[in-house]
Amino acid sequence: MPKVTEEHKSAMRTRIQDAALACFARRGFAGSSMADIVKEAGLSAGAVYVYYASKADLMIDVARRVMEPRMAVLDAAKSGSEVAAPAEVFVKLIDSLLIDNPFASVMVQVWGESSYDKEFASFAGGVLESLIKEFTVYLAAYLQDQRGADAEAARARASAMVPGLLATIQGAVVQATVFGESSRLRVRAGIEAVLASVDF
Repeated sequence: MPKVTEEHKSAMRTRIQDAALACFARRGFAGSSMADIVKEAGLSAGAVYVYYASKADLMIDVARRVMEPRMAVLDAAKSGSEVAAPAEVFVKLIDSLLIDNPFASVMVQVWGESSYDKEFASFAGGVLESLIKEFTVYLAAYLQDQRGADAEAARARASAMVPGLLATIQGAVVQATVFGESSRLRVRAGIEAVLASVDF
């Protein structure tokens, strides 16, 4: 029997994830079954279950796939000759989450599920802690590079500010997802104004 390559495994996972996103967008997470996802993917149930034992497992993998390029925004902000300003970085991140992102509505659904599902709460909490860590590293680097703070003070200030900044981004995702494009533009402009007035 031919050996299954890593490229084939990756392609299969992507195919199943794409099918899941299509189902979640149409029916919501709760309204989509693994049978729906199997049908959407055009695969056998056995082929899908080789990669994902449950919807929750699949959702976790989809979330990782979606968040990786968003975290690249932070990596790019730190990698230049000067660390980019928060007002620029956070708006870019919001745009990456809300423009041509099929996962935006699913993110809101995951947060809703997390309010009563312990497995989802654990997963969402892990994602949030990872985001807090990455944002704190970025903001501390900015405060050191552009504001002349020492490492300890920069880390302390970044740690205090980041949870609030992330809550602002979450609110932007909820408003834009629920109320549409006009809301996205209004929220984006509002966040730009707020960030421009903050003394980082």
